[in-house]
Amino acid sequence: MAVDQSRLKPFGFFEGLGQDDLSFIGVNCSEVKVSSGTVFIWQGQVGKEIYLLENGSVKVFRGDPDRPKDLAVLEGPTIVGELVLLDPARIRTSSVVALSDLQLLSIPVRTFLAITGAYPSVKAKVREVMAARR
Repeated sequence: MAVDQSRLKPFGFFEGLGQDDLSFIGVNCSEVKVSSGTVFIWQGQVGKEIYLLENGSVKVFRGDPDRPKDLAVLEGPTIVGELVLLDPARIRTSSVVALSDLQLLSIPVRTFLAITGAYPSVKAKVREVMAARR
């Protein structure tokens, strides 16, 4: 189900896109709600989507959930699970657990790659986010 384009505006990498462009992206998003404490991305799984974290906070970690190696805490609005875009096999390199109840937008990887292909400014800004997290 499409999401309203106004929900995309807080994400800096969509800055400068027109209403038609945002509407196209919104048509390809679906809303996901995740409860606090839920691991919704698992290290080693094949990633089929990336997430736009609208509200809430998450912890990114590697290893066993009982003995994790914490990598980062992220707060909305931001992108989550984006590193799967770099791996042709789409294997997740870390896990992500909700630290609060979350409101996310899900975009299939194939669709997000089409978006970054059609909008070079989005691709450049997402790469900046990835570089800052390494």
